[in-house]
Formats: sequence, C-alpha cells, structure tokens
Amino acid sequence: MPERDNEKSKDKLPGEYISIIYNQKNDSPKYFELKKSKILLFVIGLPTITLIALVLGGIGLIHTSPFHLMDTYRQNSLAREAVSKTNALMNIIQTGEEEKAALTKKLAVAEEQLKTAASEGFPESTNNKSSDTKPTTADKCPAAPVCPAGGTVNSIGLSTLSLFKPIQGQRDRTRPATLNLSGFKVVGNRDTTNLQFNIIPAIGGEGKLAGNIIVLMKNELTIQFYPGQALNGGDTQVNYSSGEPFSTQRFRPVDASFLKPRKPGNYTFTVYIFAKNGDLIHYQSVVIPVKF
Repeated sequence: MPERDNEKSKDKLPGEYISIIYNQKNDSPKYFELKKSKILLFVIGLPTITLIALVLGGIGLIHTSPFHLMDTYRQNSLAREAVSKTNALMNIIQTGEEEKAALTKKLAVAEEQLKTAASEGFPESTNNKSSDTKPTTADKCPAAPVCPAGGTVNSIGLSTLSLFKPIQGQRDRTRPATLNLSGFKVVGNRDTTNLQFNIIPAIGGEGKLAGNIIVLMKNELTIQFYPGQALNGGDTQVNYSSGEPFSTQRFRPVDASFLKPRKPGNYTFTVYIFAKNGDLIHYQSVVIPVKF
C-alpha cells in the first residue's frame, strides 16, 4: 500500500490539485483532492453559460414580445396599403387609357361624318358652273344672315335693323370691333329701372368716335326704348339720330332709364350704337334679371 501511494504521488504535479479535508462530528475525517481545472470550470464556466443563455433568452423575448409583433403588423399593414394604392392607380390609368381610346375613336367617327356632310352639302358641281351662265336674282342678292336667338352678339348685320328707319348707304362697321361694353348692371329705383354700363374704345380702334346710343328693353309682354323719345307718337320705326348723343376717346359710362315694369323677371337689353352718318358701329344684347 505505501508503494502505491508513492506511485500516485509521483504522478501528481505540485499545484495541480487542491486538497480538502471534510470532518463531521462522529465520523472520521475525509480527505478529497480536486483538480483546479474542474473547480475553474464550475466557478467560471457555469456562470458564463448561464449569462449566454440569459442573453439569448432576452433576444428571443424581444422578437416575440407584443410590441415587436405590433410593429411588424403595422409595417405589414403599410406595405399592404401601398400595394392597394398602387393597384388602384394602375386601374385608374388603365381606365383613363381605355376612355381616351374610346374618345379618340368617337372623334375620328365624328370627323368622318363632318367630312361626309360637308361633301354632300357642297357638291363640286356648284363650284364648276359655266362662266356664260347668267346670274339669278338669288346670286345677286344673297340671303341676309340670321340673328342668333339668344346670348351676347357683337355683330348682326344691317338685316336686323328693320325696327329702325332705313338709311341709304348705311354700312355695318361692327367688324372689327371699335367699342367694348362692360359692367352691365340693373339698378331698380322707385319709378324707373336703369341699365348701367360702360363704353370703352377697343385697342387699335378708330380713335375718337361720336354718334348716338339707343337701348331696347323687352320681354314677352312689353318693349321700351331709351331715350323715351326714340319712338315718336305716329312713328312705327325708330330714327337712329333720336338716340342719346355720345362722343368718346376713353371711358364712357351710360345710364339708360326705363319705366319700372309691372313684374320682375328676365329682361333682354339690346344696345345699338350708331355713327353720326347712321352706320352701325356696335350691337350687343344681354339678358339680366330685374328684381324689385
């Protein structure tokens, strides 16, 4: 036995082992020897492994926490919303392209119909009349232009002046426009209804202009003239020279007064402006509501 203990003691290196003597009250003392490497593994290794496990567990908890899940859900919702908006825009663009193609097709059909109507309404035979054909009365005196039924008109020709006394050599000088009318408004007084507007010479016009202004107010029941003496007692036509005289180079306000009508409603006001020699230099018609 002593020889074996000596052999074991020879194999042990000094400082490699730690000796522990354990003694309990009634038992004999017990002797233990532990390697330092095992003690270091127990003291340092186990806490290190525990710390690593705690870190990994914390990372796992972060990725599986409700806040992380809510953020992920929010990001997914934003992505889905962006995709839906993109799809909606693509659908709108596709619909717009389809409508554009349909409108282009309709426009082409309409142009073709216009060309067909033009070719049928103006046949080439009318442009190839023989030069020796005698002109008819209709060729010498073409039909007068028709006055439009409503809206503002700046040029109507002399054919609509049958309300006025005819003048030999009277001309239509409404084109190009030498005057502009603006600021139309109706002012209601106790006994009268006044149409107020402004006369402004057109840019590049004839300079100073002079003549007469006649204003007509009418609806389906009544008709009035300004000035009131424009239509004398026995006359059935208006003389242009009985209008309000005017002479202007710049701004010219007009206040046309009429007897107050019996009932309110939409009234048509027509302004005739004649030059001193009787030429028609401006015509304009407006519809304005008259209120009491």
